[in-house]
Amino acid sequence: MAEESAAQAEFSFVHFTDTHVIADATLRPPNGSYELDTAATLQRVLDVIAAMQPPPAFAVIGGDLATPDLLDFTRKWTPKEYEPSYRLLQKQLKTLTCPTYLLMGNHDNRIAFRRVMQPGRTASDEGHYYSFDHQGYHFIALDSLRPGEASGHLEAEQLDWLRDDLEAHRGEPTLVFVHHHPWNIGLKWLDDMKLRNGDDLVGVLQDFPQVRWMICGHIHLDHVSQRGGLTMMSTPSTCFQISKWSQTRKFVAAPPAFRLVQIQGLEISTRVLHLHGDGLDSL
Repeated sequence: MAEESAAQAEFSFVHFTDTHVIADATLRPPNGSYELDTAATLQRVLDVIAAMQPPPAFAVIGGDLATPDLLDFTRKWTPKEYEPSYRLLQKQLKTLTCPTYLLMGNHDNRIAFRRVMQPGRTASDEGHYYSFDHQGYHFIALDSLRPGEASGHLEAEQLDWLRDDLEAHRGEPTLVFVHHHPWNIGLKWLDDMKLRNGDDLVGVLQDFPQVRWMICGHIHLDHVSQRGGLTMMSTPSTCFQISKWSQTRKFVAAPPAFRLVQIQGLEISTRVLHLHGDGLDSL
């Protein structure tokens, strides 16, 4: 029944990630020689998405949402210090009229996120993972944040939940979102910060043939890998990007970008849109 519903699906959604919003400050990317207003670059992306015709059914924001910690790596930032940046992000996301689904990245703070973005819920440091459905398709958002570490990890409890969720939705075409990439991309310094137990994640996903795609953030690059029937892709950042050709850490002042995914029945297509100028004609 679910597959019959998906066969009639017709919608699009957007994935953007690594927004790195910081309230009342600009960011100097690591080893960079320029200042960047990450809220301004995010707003450019949001303005384009808000003007899209037809509008996307929803938006998925792939982690590293608010990151004041990037201003000073020498100390631990408190949830209270994170809250102004999440409030700014919350205000900016009101530009969109579609539902938004948010993930945690390695720079995020779950307690501050819940205080600001999920008022009324207990502001705990428990994993922020969940699933949702649209027109016969099933979508899963995972939480790979391991506080204090650049690399990611999925706890056994989350993997058990994932298996149960997939079992309950057999037959529904499924896409999975996670911040960290589970497979090497060929840049060692980034692969040292991947999902530490990526093989465990992929092992679960490969038991369920309804899972076709996995979409990541974290690496600030447009990348695609395929193994068996599973495709992993990443979306560039809405702010600074990372060099594709350097095996040492190198950041570049490239245009902000986001991913558009279009679904027509059981067919899925995607492309990354780079904002080279100020208007829609620059895409």
